[in-house]
Amino acid sequence: MSEKPSGPKDTPGSPSHSHYWTLQCQVESGWEELWEWYCFEHGALGTEQRSAPEGFQSVAYFPEDPSISLKNLHQQFNASIAGNLEAVRIHALNFREEEDWQSNWKPFFKPVQIGNTLEVLPPWLSSTESSRKNRILIDPGQGFGTGHHTSTALALELLEQCLESCPVKPHWMLDFGSGSGILSIGACLMGCEKCIALELEGDALKDVISNSELNQLQHRIMPLRADKNCFQKTFPLVISNMLLSELKQSSTDLASSVAEEGRLLLSGILENQVSELERIFTVLGFVPSNKITRDSWSALELSR
Repeated sequence: MSEKPSGPKDTPGSPSHSHYWTLQCQVESGWEELWEWYCFEHGALGTEQRSAPEGFQSVAYFPEDPSISLKNLHQQFNASIAGNLEAVRIHALNFREEEDWQSNWKPFFKPVQIGNTLEVLPPWLSSTESSRKNRILIDPGQGFGTGHHTSTALALELLEQCLESCPVKPHWMLDFGSGSGILSIGACLMGCEKCIALELEGDALKDVISNSELNQLQHRIMPLRADKNCFQKTFPLVISNMLLSELKQSSTDLASSVAEEGRLLLSGILENQVSELERIFTVLGFVPSNKITRDSWSALELSR
């Protein structure tokens, strides 16, 4: 099994792909949700769950120019997340031709309504009428965060609740591990003046830049690659949508980035992981103040 060399990348906002990848895997019971999350985090355009005689199967769809090696993705998940070399087993990796990519992927990228005011949609549906006040345009396949995964939706919903409760909207906010930039964009649309989109992976910054431009927010969202100097400034509001293992690894940096009387919003955690995360940040001086849970996923707000 080998990966076919990809062609040139498409222009942001123009989903005119001629090929795509399908990654079919066998997933042990209990790891389905995290595997789906992991695929989205690494650029999946959509996922499909299938029942089979041998158990649960997952099919993940990726753009023709993936940012990582798809044939090794399951091994990385097993080693870094599951700690179980048999949690995900690859069945097939196929490179497929698609004459009309946009039509093929419309079922995966219908507009997603989140909270009271937010709607996330791809750029080719930007002219669609909507009653929602804040519309976020995201080019699918660019970094994790299209609003379709529960963890991203919960992060945006918790962010909306937090900003609605602020008598004065924060001038600056930090989006820690920004992915597609969706949380930074949402924050600016809901009243935050400026946002630093901090990426732990330098290559992902291009996704934040292009999606900021799609939303005409390039002058209010500042993409930044993480280094030790990033954590010398504090913010009244910090948000992060990452897996529990990544939140634990970054807990000290996250805590040091929150100003006195500031708030920290965390998503990407399963409901049964909330208590562990609360214990970690309680030791770092935080108090849990709000939580949203849906479909076994949770988003947590903590205050200093």
